[in-house]
Amino acid sequence: MTDSVLEDIADPASRTIRVAIADPRRLVAEALGDLIARIPGFIVTQTMSWEQAETVTAARGADLVLVGVGMNLEGAMEFVRLLRAPAEGPHVVILADSPEPTLLKLVLNQRLNGLLTTKATVKDFAASLDQVSRGHAVLPAGWQEMLADDRTDPLSALSGRQLEVLNLLSEGCSYEQIADSLFISVNTVKFHVRSIFSQLGVRNRVAAARVLAQSPPPTSSPIARVRPRASRRSID
Repeated sequence: MTDSVLEDIADPASRTIRVAIADPRRLVAEALGDLIARIPGFIVTQTMSWEQAETVTAARGADLVLVGVGMNLEGAMEFVRLLRAPAEGPHVVILADSPEPTLLKLVLNQRLNGLLTTKATVKDFAASLDQVSRGHAVLPAGWQEMLADDRTDPLSALSGRQLEVLNLLSEGCSYEQIADSLFISVNTVKFHVRSIFSQLGVRNRVAAARVLAQSPPPTSSPIARVRPRASRRSID
């Protein structure tokens, strides 16, 4: 039944769209590749992880890049920014579990070609890729309201990890202290801080702390506290 549904999506004689799938979750990437390969007019050139350094260069050879977002939202966003660095490049579509305001802003700011969610049906997913291949952009229903709600609470755009970093930053902690407290590298802390400043529209930690003070953090997001510095290996 799935194949019969997909056959009505595109005209295979009109074009061949080369698709690259970038997702660190190997099982997810392979499942997406199998699905897309059955859509007429589409071929999957490669499946890869955006965590690998060479992925950006390889992905630019495709017509369309589908970027899967798992737990590492910041890593996926950084990959997209690198992928979109040239003036011209492939179409880029993000696939996420939910349409987070942060991702919606990324799509609009980077002029990406769409944001799809894993809740979409097979038919809707295939139809959306077909629309992207024809030069259209696809966004989840109600995306304007999501961004409007986000503007009323600037902290709602931050991930749980970003809220932890922001809380420690506002307490005057150094990057090294934050890295030690959250068991991440200093470079990862710096990336989070840049993202936080960008999303809050501020330029320094004082302004960021002011936003935090004026908007109480969500109770569902645990806030980390600084622990005594110890000798341990940092990981991302």
